Amino acid sequence: MPRTNTTSWHTFGDPDSATFQLPNTLEAPASSSGSSILTPADSISTTVLIRVPPSSSYTVDLHYHMKHTEYLRVIQGSAKVTLGPLTRTYTKADGSIRIARFVVHGWSRATADGEELIVQEWTDPADGVKEVFFRNLFSVVFDAANMKEDFSKLLPMDWWVEWQILVISSGMDETPLLFEFLGKGLIAQLVAAIVLWLAASAGWLAGLRVRYEEYTPLEIRAASSKEE
Repeated sequence: MPRTNTTSWHTFGDPDSATFQLPNTLEAPASSSGSSILTPADSISTTVLIRVPPSSSYTVDLHYHMKHTEYLRVIQGSAKVTLGPLTRTYTKADGSIRIARFVVHGWSRATADGEELIVQEWTDPADGVKEVFFRNLFSVVFDAANMKEDFSKLLPMDWWVEWQILVISSGMDETPLLFEFLGKGLIAQLVAAIVLWLAASAGWLAGLRVRYEEYTPLEIRAASSKEE
């Protein structure tokens, strides 16, 4: 598939759904009200800022991380966050939300109306893997959408995009829960890990990769090399 060089891009996504601002756009971010957004000092170079507008149905599907502790912080608005068996609403007043390794989690807007939801995400270790993940995921989706317009009658792309996303996820410490009927427990996590490994192994043989040079700036390629 022809790939667009997106290494100089720092904002990805759809303004009507959710936009993702990657680290070096976070030098002086602001909320929609104009107030400044303070980034945790110990993770300023690896924090991702996510904006979800009113009425957006954007959802971070349930997943877990094996090698990273993740943190969320609501800067503006309210988010419905699932952590393991519990789901509750979080706001700026709740501060940082710690998500330990292997804890299944996901989030979305708490309500369709109201102000724009702004959320920060970062990880420990702060090794740049989150940025590599988002860059490759959104770049793949972008290029596939362009190809779909040209070749939709000849080559269905949806299955290929899903497969490629699984390959990227496998190398970037993102394990999605693939079967809702299994719930969120240990069996669901184990099945998800096995299916992800199988999809990634088959993808590697088919020529799919965890990250691509066209999508990954040189200075953060080392982060993905450690995970592959």
